[in-house]
Amino acid sequence: VIGGAALGKIIDEPNIITMDVGGTTAKTSLVSKGEVKITTEYKLEWTPRFAGYPVKSPVVDIIEIGAGGGSIAWIDDVGVLKVGPQSAGADPGPACYDMGGIQPTLTDANLITGRINADNFLGGTFPISMEKAREAMRPIAEHFGISIEEAAMGVIRTATSNMLNALKLISVRRGYDPSDFAMLAQGGNGAVLSPHLAHELKVKKLIIPNLPGTFSAWGMLMTDLRQDFMQTRIMPVKGADTDAINDIYNGMEREALEVFARQNIAEQDVIFIRTAELRYVGQEHAVPAPLAGGLIDQAAADACRAAFDSLHQQHYTFSLPEAAAEFVSFNLTAYGLVPKPEISKLETQGELEDALAGQRPVLFEEHGSLICPVYNRALLSPGHQLSGPAIVEESKSVTVLCPGQRLEVDAYGNLIIYTGV
Repeated sequence: VIGGAALGKIIDEPNIITMDVGGTTAKTSLVSKGEVKITTEYKLEWTPRFAGYPVKSPVVDIIEIGAGGGSIAWIDDVGVLKVGPQSAGADPGPACYDMGGIQPTLTDANLITGRINADNFLGGTFPISMEKAREAMRPIAEHFGISIEEAAMGVIRTATSNMLNALKLISVRRGYDPSDFAMLAQGGNGAVLSPHLAHELKVKKLIIPNLPGTFSAWGMLMTDLRQDFMQTRIMPVKGADTDAINDIYNGMEREALEVFARQNIAEQDVIFIRTAELRYVGQEHAVPAPLAGGLIDQAAADACRAAFDSLHQQHYTFSLPEAAAEFVSFNLTAYGLVPKPEISKLETQGELEDALAGQRPVLFEEHGSLICPVYNRALLSPGHQLSGPAIVEESKSVTVLCPGQRLEVDAYGNLIIYTGV
């Protein structure tokens, strides 16, 4: 997610919905106005039937579901098709790996429908079996009385439905309009599924970064050191004890500088961001709102209250600007800036025809089987444009461009997909 925010700054996309689909899970988060969303309400092992275990430390606000390439497709007790959260993992892995797995997975479904090329999996270094994938999918096809290809399409449809729900939870349910955001596909399976997901979510632009399967590693290189400080202090906003607030922040900032000094971060390379959690008097939940830097006075407290009202309206569709509000906690995020790799623009090399590697039939949900040109991403250059349907292959991922979508390679080598919504 931090890598997504960093890439957004480079390509001037401050609003981004990240979608990371790996082998076992799909994870989504939201970056608004360049800021990664942080929450203190994360819960381990949360399910619709179990409240989970709350983690009150600040963490990146991520919604995660058990749906990835290794997620197993199965029939429940009442005959409904499910995908995940059980996973075949990497060992034995999907049935097509031919390493002992016999249960159908999302990867098997992608292979059967033509999204994945059996001869070019991991750049051709890892042989996979179409026969094993079809054999594993057969029981599902027989259960519903349909073809193996239709069963595989059903597995993909079920998995993407679950992912679409997660995307709505992080955006629409939080008061954000997806059409105001670009989507960023990450993980080995992100580029396979996200073009369809972006269209369904009504996102106008989808970004496929270079090497999406290892994008998290790049994101780690773009990450500054971060330290969060929180101090609870219930206090009315009107007539706030500003001396106490200033003492709280002065103490936290001194502590932050001491922490970073031990990590060889100079004081001039430390940035402070203040927030405060507020609530209407009588409420249980609080909403974080930005608080000004420097000396806090009543005007700064009132400005924080106004921001709180606006954020409460966004998150809960109502606000009570005339009601009494109170501070719950005062928070400080301190960033220790570290050197980062510079990203250079690429030069156009070769013609689009040079990247054409062949063609193959691919099964699409609403269009049936279509013959798609297949392109080698390593030979695509800035300015090259494609129209869907098409397939773009690289060593560790595949981009499935849906019919009606348009793809353009930007100056940094990212694939920019315009969904046409």
